[in-house]
This record gives sequence, structure tokens and C-alpha cells, in this order.
Amino acid sequence: KRWRPIPLVPFQHSCHPLLHKSLFYDNQSQLVGFIVYALLKFLTSTMCRRTPITPFLKRKAVDITFVLSCMLAICPFVRALGSTTNSPGGQSPASSNHKFFLESRSDVLNLLNHPLQLQLATGDLPLGSFRRLVRDRAVLLEGLQQATSTAGISMDEELRRHTNMFPKWLKKAEEAGKTIMVPGVACYNCGGEHLNIDCPEDNHEPTPSAVALKSVLQSHGLPGATAILRAYSFACSRVLEVASANKCSTVYHTWLEEHAERWSSLARICEEQMGENDSGRSSYAICLSMFYNWIDIEAATTGIRLVDDGSSMSSILDDIERLEPGYAAQRDKHQSFVADITGVATGEAKKNAAAAKVNAAAAYLAAKKKSNKS
Repeated sequence: KRWRPIPLVPFQHSCHPLLHKSLFYDNQSQLVGFIVYALLKFLTSTMCRRTPITPFLKRKAVDITFVLSCMLAICPFVRALGSTTNSPGGQSPASSNHKFFLESRSDVLNLLNHPLQLQLATGDLPLGSFRRLVRDRAVLLEGLQQATSTAGISMDEELRRHTNMFPKWLKKAEEAGKTIMVPGVACYNCGGEHLNIDCPEDNHEPTPSAVALKSVLQSHGLPGATAILRAYSFACSRVLEVASANKCSTVYHTWLEEHAERWSSLARICEEQMGENDSGRSSYAICLSMFYNWIDIEAATTGIRLVDDGSSMSSILDDIERLEPGYAAQRDKHQSFVADITGVATGEAKKNAAAAKVNAAAAYLAAKKKSNKS
């Protein structure tokens, strides 16, 4: 009758919110707390004083009680810290458990490992390409604003921030000397010694792919906006983490940080508004595909491609694969499919089969000759 439940629950509202799930609603912590409570009750009871237990055993019981008490106090903070940090294969703060995002993992991995995205992380992206991305971003924000307006989500603050960040992003890239200078080459627009794609006097019109993406967003509404906000915030968060670990150039990291943090928050709001309704699945996939198309067309315009030559880019790709596995397998599968289409794999298989037959015939003749001699 004297044993009562552990009095932890009454104190839950006075503790930090991160402790609630890990301490007060965790069965293991409740079990440790019960053991500590039981030992304390025993050590302070008259039964303990009357029981013929040696002082050595009593000291051991006190030591065990102290250790368990420390575990009970420290474990919640360790769990809370683990839940807010990134570990290889773990969930990024810009990640999501929404079913549409989980179903689109292969597309998200393609975006994460895209050469243009990787060059943003390493600081190797040419200035002209970055200038077009920043210019197109304003058009994209307008499309996101119209797509999210039906759910009562305003993008006005993002448009104002874009106006302020636009010159800062470009100034930092210009100071880092990201323009591709080619001695003896005259730009068609201004006559400078740089490639045409890097001309600062290039027309200030958005690219056709950005305009098309805006139009698609207007048609598909909140699910399409959610797809872009969540996928790109996740991609930026992951490459930023890998780039920081590899000590890459930070020229474009403010761009990555802006999308990893702010777009992740917007995506969370959109996911709450959208819920788990299956009706937006096709819109989610279409807008994510169109966003990737916009990135891919810009990479094709600039001539960006991924060259796996054993350089630091290979190390970054390996780190991304450890962090978010799956891309390498689907890339190898795609390469095998292309090899089959072009006949390379089929020709190699036929050559191997013919060689095996020749070797088998040679072995048979050698065995027959040996048997005849004997």
C-alpha cells in the first residue's frame, strides 16, 4: 500500500518541451525512474536499518542509485540533442515524413545530386548561371505566391527578402571572381573577355523554363508549391552540410542557407494545410518534375556536367551517398539500361559467351588427347 507511482507526470509542464516525449512518455525512462524510486525508498526505510545487510552492500546500493539517477537526468538531453542534429542517414531538419515527399525520394535524390546543385555547394558555378538563377527566382516566387494564396499563405515577405538579397548575392559572387574570363575572346554583347553566358549586360528577361514553371504552379496550387519548397529546401540543406564538412568555398552558401531554412519553414506550413489528401499526388509530382527541368535546362545552357575524375567532387558525391543513400544505385541502373539500348552490354555478353565456348572446346580437346595417350 505504501508503493505509489513515480511522481514524474505532475512536473512535465515545468520542464523544457524537448523533455516531454523522451522523459515523461518514454517507457525505458519510466522503468529507470521506478528503480531509482524503489532504491531510495528502501535505503531510507526502517526496514533497511533493521535488515542485517553489510555496509559494503549498502554502499553499493547507494552507488547504483546515484548512477541510475544521473542516467535518468542526462538521457533526455542526449535524446533531444540527437533529434535536432544530422547524422549520416538520419533525417535532416529540412526533411519531412509527408507521404508525397517520401514517395518522391528518387526525384529528390536526382535534384540533390544534380551538377548545378553541387557547383552551388562547392562555389564553382559560373556567375552568369547564378545571375540567371537569381533572376528566375523572382518569377518562381510569384508562382509560389499564387499557388499558396488559396490556403491563406502569404509570400510577400519572401518577395521583399528577395529584393534585398538579390544585389548581395550577386555582389559576393562578383567579388569572388566567378566570371569565366577567356583571353582573346570577345563577348557578343559587351565585347569583354568573357563567355557570352557570363555577360553582365545579358538581357534581364526570365528564362522560358522559369515562366513555364510559374504557369504550372498557378495550375496545380498548394501541392505543387509544397513539392518545390520541401524538395529544394531538403536538397540545399544536405549539400550545405556536405560542403561545410569538406570546407568548400562559401560563395553561394548564403543562397543555400536561405532556401534550407526559410523554404523548409514554408514547406512545413504548406504540409499542415495540405494534410494527407491523395488528390494532390499528381500535382506534387508534376511540379517537382518541372522544377528539376528548370534546374537542368540552366545547367545545359551553361554547359555544366558532372565529371567523376577522382577530384574533390567525387568525395562530395560519396559523402552525399552516405548521408542520403540510393542515388548511386539508380544511377548505375540507368547506365546499364543505356548500355543495353546502345548494344554495348549485349555485344559484351555475346563476346563473353563466345569466349566461354572456345575455352570449353579447348579444354575438351586437351582432355581427349590426354586420354588417348594414356
